[in-house]
Amino acid sequence: MDKRLKGLKESIAKRREKDTVRSYSIGRNEPCPCGSGKKFKKCCARSNPDQSVEEYFEAVKEAENEEEVLNLLKEAVKGYPLEHRFLLPLIVYTLQSNNYQQAGKYLRHAWQLMGTDLDEAFISPLVNIMLDQEEIDEAESVVRQALEEKGESIPLLIALAEVYKKGQNFQRVNDIIDRAMQIDPENLQLIVFRLETLMDLDDVVSALSLFEKYYEQLKEYKQMRVISFLDEFIEERFNLAENKELKKKEALSQAAEIFNVFQQLDNLKMSSAESEGRELLNEIKDLPPKNSQIALDILARYLAAELYDDFAEFAEKLEAEHMKNPDFLRLLFLADSQQGKLNDAEAKIKTAFTIEKSRKDGHFHNWQVASDYLRFLVEHGDDQDLADFVSDFAELLEEAGNLLASLMMLIESEEARNYQKNLLDKLLKLIDAGLIDQIQPKDIYNNRLFISLAALDGDETIYDQGREMTTQELKEVISEVEAAGVDTPALSYAKIRLLKYKSELEQEQKEELIKAVKDASVESYFDTVAYYETILRFADPAPILTEIPHGKYLDDEYLDFYRLIAALKLNYYEMGTELFHRQLMRESKKNKVMSYLVRLLRYFKEDKLIEHFKAMEVDQIIINYLKKLTEKR
Repeated sequence: MDKRLKGLKESIAKRREKDTVRSYSIGRNEPCPCGSGKKFKKCCARSNPDQSVEEYFEAVKEAENEEEVLNLLKEAVKGYPLEHRFLLPLIVYTLQSNNYQQAGKYLRHAWQLMGTDLDEAFISPLVNIMLDQEEIDEAESVVRQALEEKGESIPLLIALAEVYKKGQNFQRVNDIIDRAMQIDPENLQLIVFRLETLMDLDDVVSALSLFEKYYEQLKEYKQMRVISFLDEFIEERFNLAENKELKKKEALSQAAEIFNVFQQLDNLKMSSAESEGRELLNEIKDLPPKNSQIALDILARYLAAELYDDFAEFAEKLEAEHMKNPDFLRLLFLADSQQGKLNDAEAKIKTAFTIEKSRKDGHFHNWQVASDYLRFLVEHGDDQDLADFVSDFAELLEEAGNLLASLMMLIESEEARNYQKNLLDKLLKLIDAGLIDQIQPKDIYNNRLFISLAALDGDETIYDQGREMTTQELKEVISEVEAAGVDTPALSYAKIRLLKYKSELEQEQKEELIKAVKDASVESYFDTVAYYETILRFADPAPILTEIPHGKYLDDEYLDFYRLIAALKLNYYEMGTELFHRQLMRESKKNKVMSYLVRLLRYFKEDKLIEHFKAMEVDQIIINYLKKLTEKR
C-alpha cells in the first residue's frame, strides 16, 4: 500500500473511532449543502444510500487503491450529507491535491453543517477560496463568526487580514498583523504572511530585510510561493551558481541595501535627482559581483536617472563580464537611442539579437531584445533590415507557428495599436517591393480589420455600444481593404457589425453580407474567425454544432468555445453543460475565469447569460461572480 493511500485510510479510521460524539443537522428548508441551489428537503435529504455508515467505513478499510477510497467517500457524503466523518477527510485530500474547486464545494458543505465547530485549519482555506471567487462579504462573515466563538488566534487573524487585503485596505491588514504579532511575534506562519503582504505592496526592501532576519528558520517553508520566489530571486540576481564564495545570507544583505537605494531613487525630487542619484548609486555599484544580473540592474538605474556619463563609466567596468550578454547590449542600445545616437543604437541591438538567435541550445529566450529590435526597425530601420529581421524571426518559430501573429505579439506595448498598425503598413510595403514572401497581404488586412473589431467588442462589452471614434476607425479600415481589392470574409463581417450603427438596419444588405461570408473562400485563421463570428451573431448557428466547418484553422479550445456559444444560442443545454464545465475547469486552472466570463459577455447580455447558467445548473458561485463582474463595468 503506497504512503498516500495509507495516510488517507488512517485519517478516515481516526475519524471513525474518535469523532462519533458530534452530530449535526440542517433545516429542511435551508439550501442543500451540496451546492445545487435547491432546498435540502428537495435534494440530498431524499438520498437513499446503498450502504450504511458502518458499511461505508468497512468498504474504505478494504479498498485497494486511492481512486476507490475517494469514490466511496464521495458516495458516502452524497448518501449521508449530515455525517462529517466522511466529509472532513475528503476536504483534506482535495486541499492536498490542490483541487480547490472541489475543496471549496466540500468546505462550504462543512461550514453549513458544522459552523464554528469546523477546525481553524479548514476555515482559512475556505476563506481564501471564497475570496478567490469574489465573495468578500461572505468570507468576512465566516472569519468573524469563528473569531467570536473561538477567540483570536494567528490562523484566524491571518484569514481576516486576507479579507482586508482582498479589499485593498492595507491599513487594516497592518493593524491585524500587529494584533497577531502580540500573540506570537516569532510565529513563522505569520512571518510568511507578512512577507507575502510586503511583496503584494511591492515593498521589496522590507521583504528582503525580513527574509534575511528569519532566513534559517524559513528554510522549512521553501514550498511556499513567496519563500521560493525570494530564494530563486537571490540565486539568479547574484549569479550564485558562479559566485560560490558569496553566501546567500550575505547576498540577501546586499540585496536589501541595493533595493533600499532603488527605493530612495524612486522618491527623489526632480531638482535633486541628478546629484543625489549619482551619490546613492555610487554607494552600491561595487557591492554585487560584476558578472551578476543585479549589477545590470544598477546600470539600468543610472540610465533611468539619465546619468549618461556615469552609465558609460560603470558600463565599461562591466564590459569584460557582459560583452556577450544580450541584456547588457540592450541597455547600451537604450542609452544610445535615448541620446539620439541611432546608428550606434542599431548596431548594439542588432548584435544582441544575433547573439541570442545563435545560442548553442538552439532556443531563443530573450524576446525583449527581439521586441526592441523590431520596434526600432519599424520606427527607424530601412526596408531591407526589416525584411531580414522577418526572415530571421520566421526561422526562430516552430514550424506550425503563425509568423504574422507572432510579430504582432512581439511589437505589442502600451501603445500597441499604433506600433501594430505601423508594422502592418511596413509589411505591406515590403510585400509590394518583393522583399518578403512569408506573409500574404490578405492576412495583413485581416489583422487591420480585427484590431478595429476588437476595439468595437471592448466598447460594446463596457458601454453596450460602439463609440463614434471606434466605429469611424472601422469604417476607414473597411475603405482601405476595399480599395486594395482584397477578398476576405472578414470584410463582410466588419460591414455587418457596422450596420447596427446606421439609422436603420438594412435587412437586405445584412442578408447579402451573411451570404458573402458563407460563400467566401476560407483559407486562414482570420477567415475562419470571421465565418464563425458572423454565423453565431447573425445567422443560424446549428451548422457549427453539426458540421464544425473549417475546423482545421482553429484549435480544439477555440472550436469548443464557439460550439458552446452555438449551443446556448439554440438552448441546447445538455451539450452546453458539458462544454461549459470543461472550459470552466480549464480556465480556472489558469486563473482566467474572469476573462472567460468577459468573453461570454460579448455574445450575451448579463440577464440572458444568467438565464443560460441557471438552465445548465451552473454553481451559484459562478453566477455571483458574473454579477459582481458586471457591477464593476
